[in-house]
Amino acid sequence: MKKGLSLLLICIFMGISQSNAGGKLQILPTPVSDRTFQYLQISKTFMGTPLEVEALVPYALIVIGEKESPELFIQVASMAYMIGQWSQEPGTSVEKIKQNKNLPPIILDKDISDEDIKAHNLVVVGKNNIIYDQLKSRLKGEGSFIEVIKDGLAEGRDLMFVSDRKAAFYLANKRLYFKSGAYKGYFNFVKTRLLIEKGNLDEALFSLDNPEGVRGCGKPVILAISNKENLSPDMLKVAQKRNKLVFKDLREALMAKDRQQSIKVWESAMETCYACHQGTKEVSRYRKFKPNEGEHSYHHIIVKKFGFECTTCHKGKTENIGYR
Repeated sequence: MKKGLSLLLICIFMGISQSNAGGKLQILPTPVSDRTFQYLQISKTFMGTPLEVEALVPYALIVIGEKESPELFIQVASMAYMIGQWSQEPGTSVEKIKQNKNLPPIILDKDISDEDIKAHNLVVVGKNNIIYDQLKSRLKGEGSFIEVIKDGLAEGRDLMFVSDRKAAFYLANKRLYFKSGAYKGYFNFVKTRLLIEKGNLDEALFSLDNPEGVRGCGKPVILAISNKENLSPDMLKVAQKRNKLVFKDLREALMAKDRQQSIKVWESAMETCYACHQGTKEVSRYRKFKPNEGEHSYHHIIVKKFGFECTTCHKGKTENIGYR
């Protein structure tokens, strides 16, 4: 377990490449298209109630034909479950419930409307649906593949085609499972820092062990353990350092009610994040893609809700703010 946990930092903060069995699954048009596709958006939910709030809601609508196999439906259900784990709400309103409108993220191809097409990125699964007939001349993948098409059926909306059960299994149980845990870990790491700044050390300590808190990154850890041979010794050393900072040194500082030491340890841990995301003098940048701001920027809302600014965390070695 110690070796697995040594990968914790890398798993929280970046999409480590997870190859499918046999390496035969194609990801198009680039190897990271499944990672940069926007699955969630920041939008209002609970509309028409006193609880209306901005939250992470599904942006991707999963489309499947009713004639597809039960095995493929099972994978689509898994995809929807993982997006549900990652998002905070389906993004609903009193009016939608009154009108019996289907909530994201699943819809049958025969039920999709022009409104749905214009409002969502689409994940079209399988070839037994009416949308595939409109797409097949534009698809370049062969065999089992995932292919993203810009401006798929509507301008400004991407479409991801998932060819078969194998590709759907990968998307549900590797890519979306990874993202649901990585982002929860990331957002709660930010929240933990702000709780410390506010002096709420007990809640910050709880966040370290909460399965839906910082430790939520256990999902991508499971996937990363089998991929550790692809990581350089320098990167593993950074991961081990972060693991000690977060789950030993930070815990000890929080248990000792030492706010200043907790901040110091957290900031040291953030520097190890930059080793993966931005690169340092000692370690080359590992992350090979720009994160999607539609989901990633939710941490801005967390910071704002606590009454702080970006510079609360981004300073010194971590002063660089933004995406590249």
